Amino acid sequence: MKIFKSVFTVVAVATCTFIASQAFARPPVYFKSPIEFRGTGCPGPNSVTVSGANTDTMTVMFDQYDAAKPKNNAASNMMRTSCSFVVPVKVPNGFQVSHVTSDWRGFAEGKTKLHREYFIAGKRGPSVDDFPKGDYTLRENLAHATWATSCSGGVFPMRINSSVQAMSQPSYIAVDKILTFRMKWRKCR
Repeated sequence: MKIFKSVFTVVAVATCTFIASQAFARPPVYFKSPIEFRGTGCPGPNSVTVSGANTDTMTVMFDQYDAAKPKNNAASNMMRTSCSFVVPVKVPNGFQVSHVTSDWRGFAEGKTKLHREYFIAGKRGPSVDDFPKGDYTLRENLAHATWATSCSGGVFPMRINSSVQAMSQPSYIAVDKILTFRMKWRKCR
């Protein structure tokens, strides 16, 4: 009976350890840190907060990514601001990025414009212009053709160039506190 209890305990502990390690294991494809930011909408390290580095979901929060006309109605004190950033994407050998979703959230009133351009591994992806009104959430579904990476693995730079512009008077636009990226991957065939 003691032997049975000992074997049962070892098997139970090993099974629980395996399940726990699988539940908390890093996904095979993930966003790495550090993330580089440049632009008038993200002028310094204290103007941006990033969470989710080393996972497959990353959130970027901006403190002053806005524009207004007249410009003194904006935290940035500008009629057009931009933020370009680079996020390293870790892809192990035998995997590919299959899909990236980005959600841009914010607020806009008057005539405004939100521009985004995507690049990965030096390849140009889509370029998108929207003219949002009120509280907005704009989603881009970027499929495999845009994000094709080789199956040999590596760290690939994902670059996003973005800008907001107040186009009429009075108008105001902000990329509110949240920009979320979600990534899916697949094994190479």
